[in-house]
Amino acid sequence: MSSYLSRAASPLWTPQSERIPGSSQVPNSAGGHAWKIGSMDRLRRFLVLGSEGGSYYASERDLTRENIDGVRLALDEHKLDAVREIVDISKAGRAPRNDPALYALAVACAHNDLEVRRLATKSIPQVARTVRICSISLTLCSLSVVGGLL
Repeated sequence: MSSYLSRAASPLWTPQSERIPGSSQVPNSAGGHAWKIGSMDRLRRFLVLGSEGGSYYASERDLTRENIDGVRLALDEHKLDAVREIVDISKAGRAPRNDPALYALAVACAHNDLEVRRLATKSIPQVARTVRICSISLTLCSLSVVGGLL
């Protein structure tokens, strides 16, 4: 049999632009396929890597919007555990910048679950550790709760 015929049906020769047959891969920003990650892993990735500057395949704006959707999903699915993860990553210094944690906490302050909002609000001083940053966080939280901006 010709080699091109055997490669056409083989998962070992699947181009990146196609999903591996029988796999649970999903399309990615690059036009290829990858395995989907869970909402908590997505939250951690955003908190540690952020979205500043975007990526080669996604603009900063698009990547930030996708990440905020991921924050909301993690908060919806894991509620208080997601808020604790935001605080833990920030306090441990696992990210080069604290901005994603501040933003994620502001999103949590606007969440529809009362317990999530309470824990997020109570956690602001643990994530926003200076007066200036605390002020910015409170402004973000108030904008998200009152103005629905986040």
